[in-house]
Amino acid sequence: MNNKKSIILTFFFIAVIIIGISLVSCTNQSSKGMIIVARVPVDNFSFNEENICHNFPGACLMAINLAESAGSEINLTPDFYSACFPQISYDAKHLLFTGQKSKNDPWQVWEMDLKKKKSRKVTDFEESCCTPDYLPGERLVFSREMPDTGTGPSRALFTMNLDGSNLQQITFHPHINYVQTILRDGRILMLSKQIFPKKGEIKSLAIRPNGTKAEIFYKGIKGSIAGVRVRETGKGLIYFTEQDTGKLKKRDIVSIHQNRPLHTKVNYTKDIAGSFYSVLPASSKELLVSFCPSGDQTIGLYTFNIDDKSVKESLPGGSKYHFIDPVLVEPYERPRNLPIMELNLSYPTGLIMCQDINLTALTGNNGESIPKATKIEVLGMNKSLGIVPVEEDGSFFLKVIADLPFRIRTLDENNKVIVSSSDWIWIRPFERRGCVGCHEDHELAPENIVPLAVNGWPVLIPVDTINSLEKRKTFELGDMH
Repeated sequence: MNNKKSIILTFFFIAVIIIGISLVSCTNQSSKGMIIVARVPVDNFSFNEENICHNFPGACLMAINLAESAGSEINLTPDFYSACFPQISYDAKHLLFTGQKSKNDPWQVWEMDLKKKKSRKVTDFEESCCTPDYLPGERLVFSREMPDTGTGPSRALFTMNLDGSNLQQITFHPHINYVQTILRDGRILMLSKQIFPKKGEIKSLAIRPNGTKAEIFYKGIKGSIAGVRVRETGKGLIYFTEQDTGKLKKRDIVSIHQNRPLHTKVNYTKDIAGSFYSVLPASSKELLVSFCPSGDQTIGLYTFNIDDKSVKESLPGGSKYHFIDPVLVEPYERPRNLPIMELNLSYPTGLIMCQDINLTALTGNNGESIPKATKIEVLGMNKSLGIVPVEEDGSFFLKVIADLPFRIRTLDENNKVIVSSSDWIWIRPFERRGCVGCHEDHELAPENIVPLAVNGWPVLIPVDTINSLEKRKTFELGDMH
């Protein structure tokens, strides 16, 4: 009897060990080659036209092998109330996403080890965060809600180390900003909408990871809404979805080229019924897309052929869920690690120079020329920061408080406005920045001349903060000229 018990116990322990090994193996199995997608309950999916980015309560991240039969889906976030915005690391070993552990938690950034299926919290703020993406150098960028200071609810971009250290704010204008992607040239592409002093059109801006050189990258027709996530191919094509301005609010797949993003837009699906919500290049000819054939159907995963414009179902949404924001678990080329400009965070100012304020792509009423401007006015959030006469060649040279949002408009000799305010600008500490003209062609190269303004001292902005040589020295903390 004792021998039988011993044999039974021995087999029992062997079985337990085998089962344990199997469970560990399943837990540690690689997700390589799989698709990770956000699965959103139908009742929690709402594309409010007033928003340009959407968090979905109750969503989860699913790892799916499209080549296998049904049943190959793995819920990667069973312990989260909600999880959205998946983004794969360059080596395909980790996954950034935004999630809520509990229903009332603010959305925060998490990182998952895809082999162990374990997640750790990266951000821990009272404000919600979203749209995280990996930067070279073990850093990430994400969008974070900002306190309302009277201009309306805004969102700024921040960068930080993956271990949570070295947090840096990199955008400072009164806009709502979301991360779209990290371009292969190393710049961050962000979707941006002005909220003050009035609501503006939605644009894509390119910015360096240290917050310098923000400039317009793409703008659709008035009223259109580009998708938050975009994908760039090795050939320089950038794919995204865009909602049109028609009554149906149809969303199409479009592309632009990195070399001339303002002039290379192609719409691939304008003649196809239904709406596209996400796009992921799968090959040179095919895209993996989140697609809804009609308004009474759910959003599933489909393949879209660029050549023949065919749409083939890969994973239907069913009756309960939508599938959006697919990412492929495969290594991809790390973007360029841009050299850090000579920023010095101990400096309170930065420099900006314009070659000629009268060089503009704008025209007056009926196409006539615009009168010559002789001054600029620098506008802050709630007041004028000063009026500055320009040089004979139309140039100006300013030293501005760092990270202070401002706009510039041109005036004639009687202080009458010639060209209305520019977009919001900010200068990082010790940054040097230049422009060719005011509202000029964004592809225009500057002439090879030395503007008259740089032959003298820069004008200090705000002009009323400096009224003595002693204060000037304190303000500058050294000579930047």
